[in-house]
Amino acid sequence: MSPNIKTKQKGVLLRYLVSGATAAAAHFGLLIALIEFLTINPTLASALGFTAAVFINYSLQYYWTFAIESQGMHQVIFTSYLLVTFFTLSLNTALFWTMNELMGFQYFYSQVFATGFVLIVNFLVNNKYTFSQNRFDCRYDSL
Repeated sequence: MSPNIKTKQKGVLLRYLVSGATAAAAHFGLLIALIEFLTINPTLASALGFTAAVFINYSLQYYWTFAIESQGMHQVIFTSYLLVTFFTLSLNTALFWTMNELMGFQYFYSQVFATGFVLIVNFLVNNKYTFSQNRFDCRYDSL
């Protein structure tokens, strides 16, 4: 692997972590507000917070983290992103519910664990599938 590719991958990972932290802050903020101020069920609050963070995360990942250069790709990428997001929402909710409801962990710690696990899965899938530049180069070279 050339030094340029390694440097580029490190940059993508750093931008992914910053965009993910921004989305996570929105997720946690909404989670806490819904539970503490509106007394919503913690599992529902986690799912709602995750859903709200999706739009922040997609925008940052599309324009900044993976810097998709192809115009008009939103429909294809966003559809893929939604499929991945539905999977990771399900994973987040299942992990959160298991830790909070079954194991009795406090909601904040349950969400920290679920977020950490989902962050890894989300990066791997989005990097290799959703925002993969190779995926778009192959698809449109043959047109």
